[in-house]
Amino acid sequence: KMRVRGNITRRRCIGKHLAFADIQVDGSDEVLKIVFQRDSDAWNSEYDDTFPTKKSSLPYDAVVSVDLCDAGETTEKSRSGALLVKSWLLLSNPKEEASRLAKHKEGGINCSDYLKVRGAAYLKYNSHQSDGNKENSKKRAISDVEDGQERNQTDNGEKQTRNPNPNDAFSHGDNRSKNFRAKLFASWLLKTYDVEELKKGTGVLDVAGGKGKLSIELSLQGMIPCTIVDPLVRKHGKKLDPRAEKRIRKASAPHPDLISREFNTTSFVEEYESLVQNASMLVGIHPDEPTEDILDLALKFDKPVAIVPCCVYPGLFPLRTLRCGKGVITYEEFLQYLLEKDDRLRIEKLPFEGRNQVIYLAT
Repeated sequence: KMRVRGNITRRRCIGKHLAFADIQVDGSDEVLKIVFQRDSDAWNSEYDDTFPTKKSSLPYDAVVSVDLCDAGETTEKSRSGALLVKSWLLLSNPKEEASRLAKHKEGGINCSDYLKVRGAAYLKYNSHQSDGNKENSKKRAISDVEDGQERNQTDNGEKQTRNPNPNDAFSHGDNRSKNFRAKLFASWLLKTYDVEELKKGTGVLDVAGGKGKLSIELSLQGMIPCTIVDPLVRKHGKKLDPRAEKRIRKASAPHPDLISREFNTTSFVEEYESLVQNASMLVGIHPDEPTEDILDLALKFDKPVAIVPCCVYPGLFPLRTLRCGKGVITYEEFLQYLLEKDDRLRIEKLPFEGRNQVIYLAT
């Protein structure tokens, strides 16, 4: 057994039980190949909540401390010379520094600046990916940085993008499927809730709304005022992309507002409590980390709410438990966990591919 400290230079995650990484040891050029294997004798189950189930759990250039032992004959999937991880600790997360450097003067995070910093971290250890075309290398780095587009190796060794499969339950889908999903969810909201009620106050609060696809559809289909809450600052600022701007203007529909802040039950409420109180409804379509916070605040302020959960993030929220005491690991358990918050909550399947269960409350 040995303990090493170093930087992550490469990583690969294969489901919930197996992950690989290369670690450049501090103070030397030595690179160790390591294996995270949950069902091995080496892995310490007390550290299950730290097991890297996604690539984003092992960010490029992160400083880590790892307890290791020889892999030996433990698994056929272990690479030659690889060492098995007993336990590990993330000492420095470069994504936090990237977020700090990309902080926008008006709040939130500048998406382009963030990706530039993370792309630089990728190229720091993957300069061989550069083919002399700076722009292509930059795009390739950005897409590979934080669980972006998956890539296949072609027979001639070139990298080739593989588009997300919209029929995959774990995929957020491509732009076309996202637009379709937003259009259908907006239609469902307008059929399920009274349109005039949705127009009241400051209108609908669209949490983790990204580029505002759902808010755009609510504005166009129902003339509903919306406020998009998302920490990433887009290149157009508070404006939508030019095509969306034109559609909104042509229809004389209300222009969605944008607040570049992280949505949570603490700092966001301290700053924007009146916005939450005056909102007609809280919504979120695949909002990821804020999913539970959306529901909690809606229940706290007695607001209608509709969320379409996606990722579970059991590693980020290891304390979630069902009424029976079981931990929340799977998507189905996450849905049950959310429904157990209030007996008035209902669940319905929406007519699009992927994770399409909407949990909602009409007060």
